[in-house]
Amino acid sequence: MLDALALRLYGHSIFGIIQLFIMTFLKTLKPSGPLVVGCTDIMIGRTKEGSLLRLFYPTDAKELPDESQWTRWYLGDSYSRGLGKFVAPWFLQGTFAWLLNWQTRYSLVPSAWCSNLLSGDKKLPVVVFSHGLGANRSMYSSVCCQLASHGFVVAALEHRDGSACSSFTLNEEGEKEWLEFELHKPGDKQIVLRSKQIGIRVKECQSTLTIMERLNSGGVENELKNAFDIRQLIGRLDLSRPIIAGHSFGGCAAINTQLQDKRFKLCVALDPWLFPMKDSVELCSKMEKHVLCVSTDTFQTPENLEAMSHLPSQLTSFVTIKGTVHQNQADTPFLLGTAGRLIGGTNSKLDHSLAMEINNALMMAFIHSHHGLPKGLSDEYGERWDAFVAEHQSKLVYGLYGTARKMIGWNKTGL
Repeated sequence: MLDALALRLYGHSIFGIIQLFIMTFLKTLKPSGPLVVGCTDIMIGRTKEGSLLRLFYPTDAKELPDESQWTRWYLGDSYSRGLGKFVAPWFLQGTFAWLLNWQTRYSLVPSAWCSNLLSGDKKLPVVVFSHGLGANRSMYSSVCCQLASHGFVVAALEHRDGSACSSFTLNEEGEKEWLEFELHKPGDKQIVLRSKQIGIRVKECQSTLTIMERLNSGGVENELKNAFDIRQLIGRLDLSRPIIAGHSFGGCAAINTQLQDKRFKLCVALDPWLFPMKDSVELCSKMEKHVLCVSTDTFQTPENLEAMSHLPSQLTSFVTIKGTVHQNQADTPFLLGTAGRLIGGTNSKLDHSLAMEINNALMMAFIHSHHGLPKGLSDEYGERWDAFVAEHQSKLVYGLYGTARKMIGWNKTGL
């Protein structure tokens, strides 16, 4: 049990009691689907040209195991330092990293680490998820677990373009070599770095889908040695209609990937930040697949909304959740605590759990309406999402909407 582990590590000190409290209560949102979620990390290829991803998938388990077997959200000190570099001034970055380590070190994701894949011969649909600027493969566990609990296999990739808070490759000895978060150089136009990164991100999203195809065929090796046997995935993935999704910079990557790779059949963009493609935003008008854009009202600005308006209205659903902030679509509000949300700018007028539940319901209802449900799930779940969205109509604005006035890039603010 985690309680026993905490006492062994920290004894009965005040620090131990506080740490035990954190270990017990700081968790990402529990998914609502009928299937228990499993989770593992996969690295195919040891270099930057390979792929590092966190895989979320359905299992045979009837209920979640003991919390000692849940997935750890925390990825290590290098990631905390990268987040500090992203959000804090230089003189506070070390302090921020220390606080984040202390706060999230024992945070948990309600999923069974390295559990076996759902047995049987049913093909499982695939989602590729792209994280936002300064984030990582663990940051959207609440969204990815929701999808997996309804039968999807979600590949949450970690970008190696310098936009992740941190990442790593492996050298010939199998040791980690760290890739740090990249700030744009003083005096350089931010668009130079971001347009370069969006090109890399699209290639990485495409490569991730290719890796899912290879995992389905067999003959690949996971460079990260863990208990999950990737051979379970052979012949189990439905690659006929994969979905590309992402948040913020990842939403921009999702839209661009959908435009360039016809293998993807549906796109979900959460609070897309389209500044990285501001010089080519007209390409959005060439979108041929259905797109869902779920926005938070205090993030979207007139400039970004104008860019989003190039997406074809007949194929794109725009909806904004009122009373929300940009991080309501990530895990951070669940892990920072009340004081941390206030200090970290992730506090929202709308309760953060309800905000995530609405976000996930909108996403699942959209996927259900265009793709149906994975085989084995009844339409009851689709009806449930529709009913949940209908219940919270007063919290939604349809069409392009936002109340923010400044955004990174467009208004020369931030990084």
